[in-house]
This record gives sequence, C-alpha cells and structure tokens, in this order.
Amino acid sequence: MTNQSSIPTDTAIIYASLDQLYLHDLNPRQDVSEDEIATLAASIETCGLLQNLGGLQDGTGRIGIVAGGRRLRALTLLAKTTPNLETVKSIPVLLANDATQAEMWANAENTARADLDPADEIRAYGRMAQTNASAETIASAFGVTVAHVKGRLKLAVLPEAALDALKAKKINLTSAQKMTTSNDEKLIFEAIQLIEEGRIETTRQLDNVLHPKAASGSDRRAVFVGAEAYEAMGGKITRDLFSEDVFFEDQDVLDEAFAARLAETTATIQTEQGWAWVETHDESYLGWNVMEDRKFSRVYAVEGVLSDGRSERYDELAELAEGDELDDTGQAELAVLQAILDGDFTDEQKTLAGCIVYVGNDGEVKVSAGLIKPEDKTAAVEAGVLTKSHHGAAPAAPKNPYSQKLRDDLDAVKLAALQNAMLDQPDLLLDLLGFQLCGMTGYDKVLDLSLGTPTNMPTTETGFDVDKRLSKPRISPTDAWNVDLPKAFAAFKKKGKKYRDGELTRQLAKVLTGVDEVFHALLAGKSGAEIRKVWTPTAENLFKRISGSMLEGIYCELLDLKPTDERVKTFAKLKKADKAIALEDLFSDPTKQKVLGVTNAQKDRIDTWVPDY
Repeated sequence: MTNQSSIPTDTAIIYASLDQLYLHDLNPRQDVSEDEIATLAASIETCGLLQNLGGLQDGTGRIGIVAGGRRLRALTLLAKTTPNLETVKSIPVLLANDATQAEMWANAENTARADLDPADEIRAYGRMAQTNASAETIASAFGVTVAHVKGRLKLAVLPEAALDALKAKKINLTSAQKMTTSNDEKLIFEAIQLIEEGRIETTRQLDNVLHPKAASGSDRRAVFVGAEAYEAMGGKITRDLFSEDVFFEDQDVLDEAFAARLAETTATIQTEQGWAWVETHDESYLGWNVMEDRKFSRVYAVEGVLSDGRSERYDELAELAEGDELDDTGQAELAVLQAILDGDFTDEQKTLAGCIVYVGNDGEVKVSAGLIKPEDKTAAVEAGVLTKSHHGAAPAAPKNPYSQKLRDDLDAVKLAALQNAMLDQPDLLLDLLGFQLCGMTGYDKVLDLSLGTPTNMPTTETGFDVDKRLSKPRISPTDAWNVDLPKAFAAFKKKGKKYRDGELTRQLAKVLTGVDEVFHALLAGKSGAEIRKVWTPTAENLFKRISGSMLEGIYCELLDLKPTDERVKTFAKLKKADKAIALEDLFSDPTKQKVLGVTNAQKDRIDTWVPDY
C-alpha cells in the first residue's frame, strides 16, 4: 500500500498489502464456512481478483473491509498457501469517504451486487475448468447455479476475438452461442464483421456464414438419410450446444447417402408392390410438367366398398375424429376402414403401370403410382386397364427447358426486383393502395392486403441481395399480445410522419404481388425495376440447374460466338459443373472477362442478361 495518512475527499481505489486490511464490524459477513472460503480462494488463484474490496480507513492508517469480507478471508488463506502470488501482494480497495458511506456499502454488498459481464464470466470459468475444477466447484465459488456455469463453459471454446466482441457488445449472447458451432476462426471473424455492418440480422443468415458448405438438419436429404447413416459413410456433423440445430458439413457425402437410401427404398417398393417399373425423381415434388413432358397416362386404385355395418361404424368414427374426440384405438380402426375405401391397384394394373418415388420437403418418401408410359398405352387399353380417349390427340407442346422449381425461383426474383424498385416510389404505392381499397381491382389483388408475404426469396440466396427493408420482419402478434393500444398508438405517432411514411412504404412494398405478366411489366416500367439490381446469375442459383446445351447457348450469346468457334468447342467439352462455374466467372470475375477479351458491348450485355424463362 502507498503510505496514506488521511481519508481522501473523493472515493478512490488504492492498492494495499494484506497486513493493512482487517474485517470491519460493519461487514455483514462475519460468519462464513471454511469450505466456502477455500473454494473462493481457489477461484481467485485461478482467475485473479475480479472485483475490488471496499473499506474505511481508520486513524491508524489501516483499512477495515466493509464490502468483500469473503474475498479478504480467501486472500488471507492464499497468503498462507501461496505466499508468492501477486494477487495477495497488491489488493485493490475502494475507500469510502466516511462511516456513513461505508455503512451504505456494507448493506449493499448482499443486495445490489452487480453481475459479471458474460465475457468475463466465460473467461473466468474457462480458466478454472482448465485446472480441473468441476462445474459445481465453480458455481460455489461465484455464487451461481451449476446450470449457469455449464452454459458459460460451452462458450469458453470461442476464440478471443469473439469474446472481445461480446464484451464490447458488438455481438449478443445468442450470436456467441451460434459461433460455438464453428471451428473456423476465419469464418467466426467474418461473421462478427458482418454483424457489425448490419448484414447479418437472423440466426439463419449467421448459420449460413458459419457453415457455408453445410446442409441443415431440417434439409429433406438429412431428414431422409438420418445422422447415423450419414456418419457411417464418413460424413461430419456439427451439433449446436445450445439448441437442437444440426449441420451436415459434407454435402457430397449427404448426396451420396441420399442417393443410396433412395435407390434402396425404390428397390423395396418394386419388390413389395410389384409394379412393372419404378423410377426416382430428384426434386422435392412431382410437378404437373413431369406428367406432361413424359406423356404419362394414369390409372387409379380400385375403390373398396364397406358393408352396411362397417359403413355406419366409419361414419361414427369420422364424426368423433372431426370433434377431436377419437382415441388412438379409434384412430387405428378408422385408418383401416379408410384404407378399404381408398382401395388398391389390381395386379393387372401393376403389370402395365409403374410409379415415381421421390422425397418431399419433409424428408418423407412420396409415391406417385399408376403411371403408364406412352409405349405401354396401347397394351393397357387392350387389356382393359386404361380407357381409350375419344378425343383427338392434341399437338405436343414444346418441352419447357426450365424446371418448375427454377421457374418459381425466377418468378420470386422478378417480384423482388419490382418490390425493391417500388421502395423508391411511395406515391405510386399509395395510388395502388387507393386503387385496390376502392374496389376497382375486382377479384385481382394488386396488393396482398391480408398482410401476407408473397414469395420474393429464392431457395438459394447466392447472388441475391435486396433492400434490408424488405427482409426485416414485422412485429409478431405474440410480441404485441395484450398491448395497451392507446399508449402504443401514441408512441407510434410520436415518431412522426417520416417514420410513418417509411413504414407504410416498406409494408406496402412487401405485400406487392404484381398480379400478372402485363401489369407486372407496367409497374416495372414505372418504378424502374430490374432483376439484375437484386440478383446475379451464379452456378448455384441458375447454371447448375439448366442443361449443358443451354449453357453453351448462353456462352455463345454473351460472347458473340458461333457454335463452330474453337472457344465454344473447348467450352462444350467441359463437364456441366465446370461449365456452370465458368459462366459464373464470366458474370462476376473481371480478370476472367479480360482474359476472354470481353468488349464493352459484351460487358453491358452480361450486366443486364436475365434468363428468358
């Protein structure tokens, strides 16, 4: 301690030696168990003194400790067991101005103690854990629950940069918890920067940054395959320590496991059900375009008939089910009767028909059965399985080169471009609102006034970037439950007209539908909407999802090349995946454009090109 002979006029921290301190009579913690002091001493030895003591200096220059009696006794114990420990040689003490202030500190010691900052807690608990201290020991030393300690210890694996960001309030505890799922410090640092820049606002976006090549546990492939089978094939899984989220890190392994499981399922269906043929479908749903493109005919299961007694029982059970009054036994009985009514395919039908097997978005196997190929149609009619059509054959429609899922994605992008542009057209949005509210739009919805959110987000977010006002969620009804409406409305009005108009513009833009092709084009022209302002073609969002011949056509179109050009022939020899990457580079890599000799006119074409889907 520095030689101090008088009480300072302002409270100040000084550094004292242990022999200058004693337990003041004002200290409320006069009786403490030896075990408790020993545990606290171990904590101080491992983590240091995380909080100063508070004391009152007497006329002799010694300091009576009024706040921090347990710490003082733990330091005294450490001085005996570890005399060379720096912590016991220079002890920070905050001096009270007078006895009245000292008494206030003593009374506040047990009632108003401030919690440690989460980042400091994590570091302190982590250091103690490294000395093999149990969670129970740490909890006792810090006066917290064991569950609290275990939660903080899960975060002790974070790199210092993440703990520094947490300490500085640059990230919150939820984001820090998410970061424990990544072992890549570079990705964690990138995520911290993006959060600071406001470019990460949801846990899903954070997951995408921390696990850029992973599939989530809710991915249909992951649900279908299961973690055990995936790991058995060598796939790596990362589990979130704070939630049930799971990340399948090796998508190539997941694809392989998915294909193997689907092939096995398909073989089982063909063996057990006896169809003439069984095929698999890669997408998560079987669109009408598949039936149309493959020119399938269809037969249906022969419906069953219930006896009078069973029919009455069915009606009785169905009524109970509608009233949510049917127990498990009744549900099983109803399912049996429903299966009889639904019927089944006959052996004759299965001899000539087949089915397509695919996996839905929920990870469950779906079967579209009773399909007859064009080459089997005549035999099916002759066998009486299929009824001959009395209508003339319609001319075959040209096959659409874009899948339905891709068309849906591009529709979403197109709508997002319109909505994005309309954010700068508040008066036009207000005109549209009045137009619809007066009833002049009939059954058409210019704006989705149910306050839903029309799809403006493709299934892959690569190459896609819209104004944050479109992605910011509105307040959840559960968050505004039992709200004081007059008070809430007054608070809203207090924010002023500018805020009101901004919110009105944002919400109206988010519910804009575009209605149809003609009206969408009209609004796009008035607002200056352009798809390429919000979306850039990439391998993932477009090029890997269309045919190789289409990729070659796009390459020729953008670079003014003829199919006979040697550069086109070289491009055509590439694997489809390499073609997709090469086109992505053409759109986004200036160096690639320079190597290919892209002219200014070609650059303008590339910058404005969109699919003609």
